[in-house]
Amino acid sequence: MILSKIDSKLNGLLAEVSFEEDFSGKIGQSIVLRIKGLGSKRAVLIGLGQSPSTTVLFKGFNEAVVVAAKSAQASNVAIVLASSEGLSSESKLSTTFAISYGVVLGLFEDHRYRLESKKSTLRSIGIIGLGTGPELEKKLKYAEDVSSGIIFGRELVNFPANVLTPEEASKVTSTYNDVFTAKILDVEQCKELKMVSYMGVVVASTNPPHFIHICYKPPSGPVNVKLALVGKGLTFDR
Repeated sequence: MILSKIDSKLNGLLAEVSFEEDFSGKIGQSIVLRIKGLGSKRAVLIGLGQSPSTTVLFKGFNEAVVVAAKSAQASNVAIVLASSEGLSSESKLSTTFAISYGVVLGLFEDHRYRLESKKSTLRSIGIIGLGTGPELEKKLKYAEDVSSGIIFGRELVNFPANVLTPEEASKVTSTYNDVFTAKILDVEQCKELKMVSYMGVVVASTNPPHFIHICYKPPSGPVNVKLALVGKGLTFDR
């Protein structure tokens, strides 16, 4: 009932807006509307372009949602497509993932090293009209896990070098020891392995050098592909 009410309001507004406003519906384009009878203070109409189907194509939409929520200092936001008719179940799942993943990343701000920071007033974001059930909940959980991992990576990058010491690697692997193992070599072990070039780089550091080797292994199933990522001086004078 609520969704049909929203749909009817939006469908009426689309014709009205396209006539009165310069709104072409391109990705990220937005206008603020005030709709009576929806129980919300304001509505923002945001363009999605030509049927976006991937996370990347939703980027402009997600950014516009975040900007609108922040500028309005909203405490609760609901996202509903003007029309979800014709979308398959798989398309609804991928759309839900793209929206939730992008909005969470867009809202992230690293305030750890700011003397003063303005806390967000946003408490919840709802996605309406794309279904319910265990498959959707699973997709939302996956979006949460992926975005949380990316945010954690951003926090690591933003760490100053005097804070991001080898101990941080130990913390990560001990926290997620079901999938991570770590081997951290100290100075003497590096010398024994004749890591001359490496020792030449780290000699100027005020912290004792360590060579960190972290392995990730999926909790279940065979490992079909081996991937190695090598970082040089990750915690030293970035």
